[in-house]
Amino acid sequence: MLRKVKLRGVLCAGVIAALLAGSCAEAAPRAICGFYKQIRQQTYMDMDARGEYEILEERWGGLAADKELTARFPALSKAIEQRTKADWAHMEKQRRKMKVEAVQFREESPAYYHPFAQDMDVIMRRADDAVVSYLEMEYTNGGGAHGMYGWQGVNFNSMTGEELALSHVVKDLGRFTDIIIAQLQKEYPQASFFDMEKTVRNRAMMGRLNWTIDPRGVTVYFNPYGIASYADGLLQTTVLFKEQPQLFNEAYLETADAYAQPFPTYYPLVTSLRDNDKRDVLSVDQGEGKVTVILNGRKYDFDAQLTKLQPVLVHMVNKDNFLYIDGQTPEGSRLTLVLKVAKGKVQHVGTLPYTFMHTIAVSPAEQRYWQFMTNPDGFYIDRVVPLGNSSKTDTCAVGSDGQLTFG
Repeated sequence: MLRKVKLRGVLCAGVIAALLAGSCAEAAPRAICGFYKQIRQQTYMDMDARGEYEILEERWGGLAADKELTARFPALSKAIEQRTKADWAHMEKQRRKMKVEAVQFREESPAYYHPFAQDMDVIMRRADDAVVSYLEMEYTNGGGAHGMYGWQGVNFNSMTGEELALSHVVKDLGRFTDIIIAQLQKEYPQASFFDMEKTVRNRAMMGRLNWTIDPRGVTVYFNPYGIASYADGLLQTTVLFKEQPQLFNEAYLETADAYAQPFPTYYPLVTSLRDNDKRDVLSVDQGEGKVTVILNGRKYDFDAQLTKLQPVLVHMVNKDNFLYIDGQTPEGSRLTLVLKVAKGKVQHVGTLPYTFMHTIAVSPAEQRYWQFMTNPDGFYIDRVVPLGNSSKTDTCAVGSDGQLTFG
């Protein structure tokens, strides 16, 4: 179970607004904040005739809600807590099995032995007072030819904590499935599909499509070996609300005017930057001494010695868009690169001595918590401090120029 961390600051502006506005069903959703994950890392050791050796490297990040969010959305917080507990139980069961298998592998194939690895992480997709959606991402590497990974979408009603079915959001699953199949064929022309159409239709009919609801649409995910070879990797495709408004229940067509959406590096984020029926494809990658952003096929390189990137798309009420890209410096600290996305271009705004990683320095190691930015009108972020020190959390908002403002 994740240990609660007390973060300094005041209530997010979006939560305050929601409290003042009440629970009016006709009001547009408002972005909310207060989600975080604790980062745990553990190395398990064993010993044989050749000496001590590593058997398993484990990394864990599970979603949790802070005190203010729990008070505002108790049912949602309970649902997230139960889901996180179940994920941790799954990881513990898998850990026990992998430790036994690693010892056996070392005995049977000493020349090819390597430590096994287990990694579970989460990343937000959408967070407002109507819907909370996030991805669970799991990776394991044992004695096989390669590691195995997969993503799982989790979607909750923010007020009731009920887990949403795709049929709650999509009115015509048959038509939706046709679109998904057509988009997969168009977006992945080189993929080695096997029984793709049949598999997608069967999963849709049985309510087993893997999906998230995003601020501007629905994304469906297919893990390796699901509909294509391992070499084709994870496949995903997005249907935007305003591309096919007749497909979606009206309750989900109204989305927050301002939001912040974290997304993984290497994988494209499909959205609509101007909130219309025009789709935009955005991706962030790291290179040798640079950060690369690709917007609708056009590449932009920025000189920045940052790795382990954590990008967030920030969408403002006036439809301005920024990228907050938190990354690690060569010295091990973190900074946040701010870029503006406007008129089909990506431009540098500044580099902030801030990070979404909250650190508590405790002997002999340290505790780390990742604070998710989901509401540009109020979120938690930490000023960078020297390594080995605890960081202090500020409550900030994104100003009209993309820079931080303090309340």
